[in-house]
Amino acid sequence: MRLLVFFDLHVDTSNDRKNYRKFRKFLIENGYMMVQYSIYAKIILNHSVLAYQKKKLMDQIPRKGTVDLLLITEKQYSGMERVTSMNKEAAQIASVERIIEL
Repeated sequence: MRLLVFFDLHVDTSNDRKNYRKFRKFLIENGYMMVQYSIYAKIILNHSVLAYQKKKLMDQIPRKGTVDLLLITEKQYSGMERVTSMNKEAAQIASVERIIEL
């Protein structure tokens, strides 16, 4: 399974920017990988790990802004396609096989 974290945090004041950096650093240090600027993903092995990760996330969420969590299966995640303006052909990203190769 994959836990996707979507966040939209305020960056109006220097304190807001500090909280944004702290939250982003927390995600990276805890094994989340960036999918897009405000979207991070982490492999979750079972529901007890999910509960643990949710608790850790809840402790780190800044007061201002929103954070959404979405749990999807590995099969659903591997079906994601990346389409860019430079390359109009769809490309599968981050499949299980690609992760194992890394």
